[in-house]
Amino acid sequence: MDRFRGSPVTLILIGINVAFFLTEEIYKNFFPPASLVPILALSSDGLMGGAWWQLITYAFLHGSPFHLLVNIVGLWFTGPLLEEMLGGICYLGLFFGGALVGGLLQTLVSHEGVLIGASGAVCALLVGFATLLPRLEITALIFFIIPVRMKASTLGWLVIVGSFLFWLFGIERGIGHLAHLGGGVAGFMICRIYQACGLIRPTELINPAPSDI
Repeated sequence: MDRFRGSPVTLILIGINVAFFLTEEIYKNFFPPASLVPILALSSDGLMGGAWWQLITYAFLHGSPFHLLVNIVGLWFTGPLLEEMLGGICYLGLFFGGALVGGLLQTLVSHEGVLIGASGAVCALLVGFATLLPRLEITALIFFIIPVRMKASTLGWLVIVGSFLFWLFGIERGIGHLAHLGGGVAGFMICRIYQACGLIRPTELINPAPSDI
């Protein structure tokens, strides 16, 4: 837990996601047909009916343990450092800004079904991380198995371009690619605004020394 000693907001976000998932699982398995989805998941019908809270609450619902795990890994990877650099308030602005823009883009374009998951918010964190630390060398696990060494800026481009291409060519239609795209673009824009306003806390990782590799 040393990683989170200076990152209480990240730990709270992970805890809320886990708590919502466990609550939904308890409802589904012990009190059917009770579910959080009709009230908290994001849908065009919900927005038209005035349920604007869905633009935030959908980000805390997940459809499976794997879905939850992927987003927790994203939070684990980027959250503590971003929280250190941005402070709690700006960090939450990045997280919820990604959720808001990603959710709106997916819902306004698709008009079908419901949207759940923190992926839009996590994509905002990933691209925000890449925006603030573009030269930082990282190791990303492709498909959670294959380690690939790359600059953080490359990861940011992969999130945005990959999401767009997956949506354009209809790959894995059950996934909210536009939510990922919207979250990523929001993460870039929000972090650029933070930089312009001088809201980034100094850290030695912002301008790392050139690598010898």
